[in-house]
Amino acid sequence: MFRKFIASKFKKPTGLFGVFASNVMIKGNKRKYDQIVEDLGIQPHDKLFEIGYGPGTGINAIAALYPTCTIHGMDFSPLMYKRAGKYNKHYIENGRLLLQYGDFLKVPVIGNDYDKIFCLNVIYFWNDLKEPFEKVRFLLKNGGSFHIYMTDKKFLIEKKAPDSVFNKYDIVQVMENLKTAGFTNVEYHIENGYYIKATK
Repeated sequence: MFRKFIASKFKKPTGLFGVFASNVMIKGNKRKYDQIVEDLGIQPHDKLFEIGYGPGTGINAIAALYPTCTIHGMDFSPLMYKRAGKYNKHYIENGRLLLQYGDFLKVPVIGNDYDKIFCLNVIYFWNDLKEPFEKVRFLLKNGGSFHIYMTDKKFLIEKKAPDSVFNKYDIVQVMENLKTAGFTNVEYHIENGYYIKATK
């Protein structure tokens, strides 16, 4: 029961345990975000979108490194929305960063024609991949790319991640769902977990 409770705080951080979970994310995801920034291949004036921005450290790093890019994001945790907003106040005020609060599957995204859309450790919380993948593809401009960072089904089983919180997808399943949604050039790499890139 306690394992399920803690896992739920990483899915949607709330309260004091949510603050703890977000602090763990900041520390644990720093190297991963360094990798993400490199993998994205960001170009001047790119328009990016992060699904599940958490405490906002990843989008902050991108904003600092690429001053001509705009970054949008959505997260369904009110705590993360508040923390990310505070952490990125400067970039929000100068119009380079826009954060939304809400469920990516239910709330309309402000804007479209994104060059890159990415998410880190989010895919497990989608009960079905068809709807989110189709929405991502719709939001991308032609030639835009979707970047997924995840761990695989085997790892989650080994860690006894509760089924009631985590959907355990294997890499082949994810890639096939991307192709079904209309993505092309679907490829993956193993770098401390799986990284999948798919192009519209």
